[in-house]
Amino acid sequence: MKGTFIIESEGKRESLGVGSFNFVPSKMVHQAWTKPNEGALLFITVDGAWDINWVNGPPKASDLIGKSPGI
Repeated sequence: MKGTFIIESEGKRESLGVGSFNFVPSKMVHQAWTKPNEGALLFITVDGAWDINWVNGPPKASDLIGKSPGI
C-alpha cells in the first residue's frame, strides 16, 4: 500500500513495492523488513492460524524503536 517491503526466504530476497503481491506457504521460514528510514504500510491476510517463531526470542521495545536491519 505504501513504501517497500523486503522479504527473504530460501536464499532469495525480493523487494516489493506498491501494488506488489507475495504468497508465503504455511510453515515456510522467512524474514521481512522495510528499507531503513522508509517504513511501509502493507496488508497481510491469512487463511488459517498464524504462527510466529522468533529466532532469538520476541523483540523488545528497544529492538524496534529507531532501528532497522542492514540491507
